[in-house]
Amino acid sequence: MSTAPCTWYGVHCNDHGDVIKLNLSTSRLNGTLKNFTFSSFTSLTHLELRQNDVFGSIPVEIFYLSKLVFLDLSSNRFSGTIPQEIGMIMKLETLSLHSNNLDGHIPASLRNLTNLINLRLDSNKLSGFIPPELGNLENLVKVNISVNVLTAHIPSGIGNLTKLSELYLFRNNLTGPIPLSLGNLSSLKTLYLYSNRLSGPIPDELGNMKNLIRLLLGRNQLTGPIPASFRNLSKLKILDVHENFLSGVIPPELGKLESLIQLAFSHNELTGQIPASIGNLSKLEQLYLNDNQSNGSIPKELGNLSSLVELILFINRLSGPIPDSLGNLIKLEQFTLHDNKLSGYFPKAILNCRKLIYLTLGNNSLVGHVPESVCKLRLLETLHLGNNWLTGNVPQCLGNFSHELRVLDLRLNRFHGSIPTTFLKQNNNLRSLNLNGNQLQGSIPETLINCRNLAVLDLGNNKLTGGFPHWIDTLPEMQVLVLRGNKLNGTLHTSNTKPLFQKLRILDLSSNEFTGLLPSNYFKNFKALMAMDRAAPGVLYMGGKFMYDDTVEIVVKGLRLELQKILVICTTIDLSVNRFEGEIPDTIGQLRALRFLNLSHNSLSGSIPTHLSNLVLLEHLDLSSNKIVGEIPVQLKSLTFLAFVNFSQNQLHGAIPEGGQFNTFGNSSFQGNNGLCGFPLTKNCGDDDETFSPTRGEDDDEDDNDSFFNGFSWESVVWGYGFGMFFFF
Repeated sequence: MSTAPCTWYGVHCNDHGDVIKLNLSTSRLNGTLKNFTFSSFTSLTHLELRQNDVFGSIPVEIFYLSKLVFLDLSSNRFSGTIPQEIGMIMKLETLSLHSNNLDGHIPASLRNLTNLINLRLDSNKLSGFIPPELGNLENLVKVNISVNVLTAHIPSGIGNLTKLSELYLFRNNLTGPIPLSLGNLSSLKTLYLYSNRLSGPIPDELGNMKNLIRLLLGRNQLTGPIPASFRNLSKLKILDVHENFLSGVIPPELGKLESLIQLAFSHNELTGQIPASIGNLSKLEQLYLNDNQSNGSIPKELGNLSSLVELILFINRLSGPIPDSLGNLIKLEQFTLHDNKLSGYFPKAILNCRKLIYLTLGNNSLVGHVPESVCKLRLLETLHLGNNWLTGNVPQCLGNFSHELRVLDLRLNRFHGSIPTTFLKQNNNLRSLNLNGNQLQGSIPETLINCRNLAVLDLGNNKLTGGFPHWIDTLPEMQVLVLRGNKLNGTLHTSNTKPLFQKLRILDLSSNEFTGLLPSNYFKNFKALMAMDRAAPGVLYMGGKFMYDDTVEIVVKGLRLELQKILVICTTIDLSVNRFEGEIPDTIGQLRALRFLNLSHNSLSGSIPTHLSNLVLLEHLDLSSNKIVGEIPVQLKSLTFLAFVNFSQNQLHGAIPEGGQFNTFGNSSFQGNNGLCGFPLTKNCGDDDETFSPTRGEDDDEDDNDSFFNGFSWESVVWGYGFGMFFFF
């Protein structure tokens, strides 16, 4: 107390020594305001305590600050309700309580704050409705009540706030239509209503807000057309209506909005052609039209968008060739056209876009060769050309043209020749390589060992020869290895004593010519298949970090299914249709996270290990067409997720276990084993003669649905392809 308070940090006084301003923002304060003597500061006009660690409730005694003009308690840990008494501070011009833990309703007493200019209540837990009385606060310029749990309709009285410049109501649970009265807000520059549950059409009246710069209506349930009246919004820079149910055509009049920087119409039901007038938007940097039903050709006028950085047109019905004019877009970084009906040759002109990071042309009908000049795109992170009709050799330079390349997807084309051998030795960031379904020959190049970040390697369904690439088991990030449907041979045993394939979750070596014993040394190192809680919270699918979702084809009950995305819980070992012999190793019983195990069509002998009962998540077990002897272990009936088994065409004998999932399997799961008896077979145990007992038909297995695939139909997974964009709100 040796110094006057007016000299303390953050304290400002008037000429009479009265404290009029108290600014202790970002001062590392903590504690509560419980003992703060509000009554001692009757001259206070400014109270700023933002960005501290103050917690507890806002005291009702705050009404003593009757001269307060500016109140900022934001970015603390205040909880409880906003006191009604704040409505007694009649001179308030700025009220900022955002980024706290406040709950309850917005107090109706705020209607008394007729001098209020700025109101920020965002990023709390406020519930209830927006008080209609806010429409009487005619001096309001900025209102932000976003990121709460507000419900009900937007009050039409908001349209009375003719001085309003910014209105943020996004990320609530607001319902009902957008009020027509918002069209009266002639001073409004920013309107954010996205991520609510608003419904009905977008009012034509919004076209009257001629000062509007940013309009975000995405992630609602809006219907009807995009209003042609938007042509009047000449100052508009951002127009975002993505993830609604909007229909009709894109209005050609939008080509008049020459100030537009971002145009986002993705995830709607828009039809018709992309207007050529969009090519007039010379300042446009981002064009998102994906996930609609747009048809026709890509307008060559889009090549006039000299500022364009992101051109996102995937999942539409666009047809015809890719215009050469798009090669003029020298600032382009993201060019995604996958999942359309495009035809013609690979667009060589696009190779002028040297800043490209993402180039996705997959799932179209492109033909011809991929030019070597594609390797001039040295910034590419994702190159997806899969599922087209491309032919010729895979350019050798694709192995070493870019240190940035993370995804190379050339699957389901007609490439022939050999796999590139030029993979970079240093700074190799390749994470996913998919060459499945081509006509590639030769051996698997050992230079793939340079790809130390490789998590997905799919070389299935080609004409590859040679032995198993034992060096590949040292790749530390490998999670998916698919070599099915080739002509690979030899054994899988290795003398490598180091930890092998510790992250591997999907192994498919089926339909090759491998021989020898099953690789027990691999099984005991599959750490990821042993741990039942491996995925990070909230992680559902592999990939996605690089605007790409990995895909994989697996075989279930004889059906080839291509998963559109790879669930992190998808765990598979498929060694079927080879020449493996010997016993099934007990080490498989350690793979407690395994869901699919297929060892069928080999020459395996010995008995079924009882340790398979440890595979508590197993859904699919196929040991058919081997030389397995002995009884079916009764312990297997404890596998409660088991939806499909096939023990047929072996040399098993004894009683089929009863109970659990075994009561759901039909004849076809056990046929071809003359020594088996009991349900569902007609041969009763202990009887020499076959007698009839109720069975399910052999075709009944076709109706079984593996729980992992519930909800998928053949059409929805075969040839499907998933692609994720991180930038859509």
